[in-house]
Amino acid sequence: MCTSTPFLKTRRYRKNRHPDTLSVNVSKTSVPFGTLEWTYHMYAKIINDIPGRLRLRCGEHIFCEPEAYGVSLALMHIPGVRYAEVHEANGSILVVFDPAVKNDVLAAVRQFDVYRLPQVSPDSLDIPTSLATALENNRFFVKATGIVGWHMLRKLLLPAPVAAAYTVIQAIPFVVKGILALKQHKLTVEVLDATAISASILRGSFSDAGAVMMLLRLTEAMENHIQRRMRLALGENIITRAATVWLVKNGLEVEIPVNEIQEGDVLHIRSGSVLPVDGTVLSGEGEIDESSMTGEARLIHKDKDATVFAGTALEDGDLMVEVTAPPGKARIDGIVAMVEKSAASKAVSQGKAEHLADALVPVSLLAFLSIWGITRYIVKAMAVLMVDYSCAIRLSTPICVMSAMSEATGHGIVVKGGKYLESLAQADTVVFDKTGTLTQALPTLEKVIPLGSMPEDEVLRLAACIEEHFPHSVARAIVEGARARGLAHDLELHAEVEYIVAHGIKTTINGREAVIGSHHFVFEDSAIPQPGYLKDLIEREAPRSSVVYFALDGQAAGALCVSDPLRPEAASVLQKLRKLGITKIVMLTGDSQTGAANVAQELMLDEYYAQVLPEDKSSYVQAIREAGGSVIMVGDGINDSPALAVADVSVAMADASDIARAVADVSILNSSLESLVIARKLAMSLMRRVHGRYHFIVAFNTALIALGVAGILPISTAAYLHNASTLAVAASNTRHYLHK
Repeated sequence: MCTSTPFLKTRRYRKNRHPDTLSVNVSKTSVPFGTLEWTYHMYAKIINDIPGRLRLRCGEHIFCEPEAYGVSLALMHIPGVRYAEVHEANGSILVVFDPAVKNDVLAAVRQFDVYRLPQVSPDSLDIPTSLATALENNRFFVKATGIVGWHMLRKLLLPAPVAAAYTVIQAIPFVVKGILALKQHKLTVEVLDATAISASILRGSFSDAGAVMMLLRLTEAMENHIQRRMRLALGENIITRAATVWLVKNGLEVEIPVNEIQEGDVLHIRSGSVLPVDGTVLSGEGEIDESSMTGEARLIHKDKDATVFAGTALEDGDLMVEVTAPPGKARIDGIVAMVEKSAASKAVSQGKAEHLADALVPVSLLAFLSIWGITRYIVKAMAVLMVDYSCAIRLSTPICVMSAMSEATGHGIVVKGGKYLESLAQADTVVFDKTGTLTQALPTLEKVIPLGSMPEDEVLRLAACIEEHFPHSVARAIVEGARARGLAHDLELHAEVEYIVAHGIKTTINGREAVIGSHHFVFEDSAIPQPGYLKDLIEREAPRSSVVYFALDGQAAGALCVSDPLRPEAASVLQKLRKLGITKIVMLTGDSQTGAANVAQELMLDEYYAQVLPEDKSSYVQAIREAGGSVIMVGDGINDSPALAVADVSVAMADASDIARAVADVSILNSSLESLVIARKLAMSLMRRVHGRYHFIVAFNTALIALGVAGILPISTAAYLHNASTLAVAASNTRHYLHK
């Protein structure tokens, strides 16, 4: 039991008996040392009963928030129950179920001990997003209704002296906030609020003071509601977990809640299940859909010792998995935690709005004192305090930004902070990597060209043996090519490897020096002699391919030609970006000149640069910024991370490397470039709304102040209109930016 007292619960359960209520069973159970323990079973009235749906009322103050979640989850664990929702505000229970299990539902409700109700933290991973969202909506509705309702009832029912005393007491927290700000030598919005409330009370206008406090509480409740909904929307779009899992212990399988999983546990994952944890496969094999983590549409085969990740789905097979990262610590949880902390990364416009709001406070106070001194009429001067710009300006922009970030997650776009949405809206240049970005994320091995006496299959086998340890899309293409030919490459023939980012790999195979990588790395940096016929051979055999060269014992051994066809949506996406104000589109790639030229020609790029090193990509992006441009950098590989770090806003594609995701400001969770268009439209809509709301706030409140000072509009009416407009602006800022 949380906040309700035993007396309240006991009293409520012993009265109001009704033929339509569930029975109350009060029993006593023997416990050690001869003491007695009383059990008070749940007492609820059936409010609504239709096939497959029950609404029960247990009375107010029966459930606290953790108990509401705990009872909801306990009912949802009953076989046949599809949904359960408990509202702590009015003590009601809504259950949706298979009609055949109605008696089981009623029996379960009856068996709850009101003093020992199950409790679950609101932040628990067990809680389905749909339930958390429904309870959050209900909580906000109840809170908002309570704020407004109590304000109206107080005006109607309380005698004037009592209402005045109550208003003074309620004003204390607001006044204290203002005083604390002044002690820190700050003239903030809190100071202005405290001044307006205090001045109203001092001149005996308790109604005005109460109205101001009521609307301040209402806007604060709305802001908290939007923040909560943003976090829920993020979790809903990124993390999918079942409520329970099967734990293997002492040879037996036990079903346990997800939040009880610990590192080192062994879980049985069956076909069709979503993995709740990161782990290592101990036995079994299966095909896993990792698109939620990598963006790759194909299924990945997993067997013994393979690594699996939370949020991925076992499409076919059966696995025993040892937990390496339980819920809350998995890689996918890190993405959510990262974005939940992103509120600190405020948009420039948001920071300006907050700064402007605070900057207007001394102006408002000075205007108040000036008008009072000139007119000697405090009621006219009060118009400046009761109708200020600061509150609306300070509240409007953060809600705009939070709503935009929440909507972005619904489109599979994770934005780390509001300032990056602003950069997305203002950018005039987009710089793309080629492989896995403009081209498909699943390049394939087109052909292997021997350059010496080594057979073609041997070239591929040795190359795959080296490349299988590296997460680049071209490396995966080589490994998959060897697997498709049935070439065994899983024996570790090589010694420790030296990986040079965006260049290649050096190692030894059975004591023989091996080099694999780009033309520049193999034939220039590593000084491998280049066959004189090589250029003509590659242009004839694979003019559109990306080529990886392999050398052994100082001699060129083979060329591995990887084709990476353009994404089907690439051309249309670039056209849409141009229509949205992007004036320059550039491609930077480490691939060959021929392959880069073909892509640039087909997509009609403004500029392209081939065989570019990571530091050169970074320098190019920095040069555009120094020339006054604003850059969006889109990439997916380790070699893109320096450029991603220096861009105004960086975007990592769905199958990006971990380091690229860590550096990027925006992560795309699906495999389509169309998300760039959506992100740009959303960001531009955000900025239009921010500026539009600002102009409205200034114009509307200026008119109210002028009418109040002129004596045309009563101060109380002006205050109501000001606060109502603030609330209306805040509410309108929660609307969707884009049509579904």
